[in-house]
Amino acid sequence: MLLILELTNPLSSIYWLNIADRDIPFVGVIEQTNFVPANRYGGSHVVYLTNYLGSDNPLYHASHDELLKAYLPHLQKINPEFKESWILKSHYHREDAAQPVVEPGYNQKIPSHRTPIQGIYLANTTQIYPEDRGTNYSVRLGRKVSRMVLLDNGSSFTDELPESVIHDSITSSFS
Repeated sequence: MLLILELTNPLSSIYWLNIADRDIPFVGVIEQTNFVPANRYGGSHVVYLTNYLGSDNPLYHASHDELLKAYLPHLQKINPEFKESWILKSHYHREDAAQPVVEPGYNQKIPSHRTPIQGIYLANTTQIYPEDRGTNYSVRLGRKVSRMVLLDNGSSFTDELPESVIHDSITSSFS
């Protein structure tokens, strides 16, 4: 579950706040505008409220308005000054699968970047292994596959991929 708020004021000075309090109905507060300035977002302060819920959780089935209503009182725990009037817009998104389920032998099941259809390549978070689904790994994977496309089409490139943190990572080589 993801609720994105566009606010008139910053919620906090923290970019990424993990929530471990079971009484708060979300597990993460990511205030994007503590990383990228608010002027890049038209002056709005952008806050992501995230949670990973099973379909058996009542909030999983909540509408946009119901989820916002459930989350609002808890924002004052983060910033006692917070007021609902700060909200310019809110956006709602629910995704059933946040990341691939990794089981024994997963590395043997990862699809190739080169598909059976010539000129079609696959690069997604199911192929970021053994790392998790971080943006930095997605960017690295995108760069890797773009190099494959160039090489397959007779072009070349001059720069190298950044060094991988996990040296035997699937994102480290051009296989």
